[in-house]
Order: sequence, then C-alpha cells, then structure tokens
Amino acid sequence: MIIFKCSFKDVSCNNYYYVEEDFTMPVSLTMHQKVKLGLEEYEVLENKTVKYTAKKKLLAAGADFDIFDAMGNKVGLVDQKVLNMVKTFDLTINGQKVGTVKKKFPALTKDMNYDARGWKLDGDALGMSFKFTDAAKNVYATVKKKVIAVGDTYEIVVADPADELLVVALTIVLDEAFHSKRS
Repeated sequence: MIIFKCSFKDVSCNNYYYVEEDFTMPVSLTMHQKVKLGLEEYEVLENKTVKYTAKKKLLAAGADFDIFDAMGNKVGLVDQKVLNMVKTFDLTINGQKVGTVKKKFPALTKDMNYDARGWKLDGDALGMSFKFTDAAKNVYATVKKKVIAVGDTYEIVVADPADELLVVALTIVLDEAFHSKRS
C-alpha cells in the first residue's frame, strides 16, 4: 500500500527525482479513563475525535470491558480471568480471540507478555511508560501515562494502523494491571 509519494528537485542540475516507497504512518491516540455511575469507561481519541469507547461490563468480577467503535459497534473484548494467581487477560477483536496477556512475577515488575504475537510489554519501574516489542526488540507501539490528568490518561503511538485496536485493548490491560485500585 502506498500512502504517499514524494519528489524532490536537485537544485544544482534542475532534475526531478521521484521516490516511491511503501510508508505506514504511525497512529497517535489518546485514551482517557472515566468513571460514570460507578462504572469505569475508556474513551479513545484520534485528533480529538472519539474513535473507540470501552465500557466495563456490569456485574463483572474482573476487568471485563466491551470495546465499541465510533458507530457503537462492538469490536473487542478484554476479559480478565480472576481465578488465576497471575493476572491474565483474554483479548477478542471482531469476534475472534486474538491472544492472552499475562503479568509477570514478581508483582513488582512492570512487564507483561502477549502470547499471540510474541510481544513483550516492557514497562519502566513506575509503570508509566511502555514499549511493545518482539524478541528482536522491534517496537510496535509505545504507551505513556500522563502524570497530570483527570483520571488515567495515556498517549498511544502505534507503528502499524492495523494493530491499533489490539494496542487499545492492551492499553486497557496495562491500566487495569498496574494502575487500577484492584491491582
């Protein structure tokens, strides 16, 4: 897929050179946590426009969130397994289970593993900044928690737009695993 073509002019000889490459522009999102009527909710914005919302399921024992697109269609699910010793979350995107995320032991570490892609969610000591990497240390996304914000707020950058909904679900997992009152 070609996102854009660029050309430039060599000023010294007045020739034009055309460069045509496949570029994937990273996606920048902001995710805000809100509490409405005692239920947690996340709002995900792109360029100040709501792109996704995630709503905690009523009467859920763990961190179970349905994710909806801007049109109100259910597009994902974060489902915490509450009976496990290790925090474990199953992820579903567009009706298909896409993997499981497990928080590493000991509880003091700020790392998690996402099994389906072999990604490691590598966090700093305070759980404020995360990189999603593979074994070769390729970075697929970054998530940074804002220090000064009402509710938990994250700046998300996703390298490949095809991964954005997955990274939104993973960011909900990070917030629930490291910043929730239940964690």
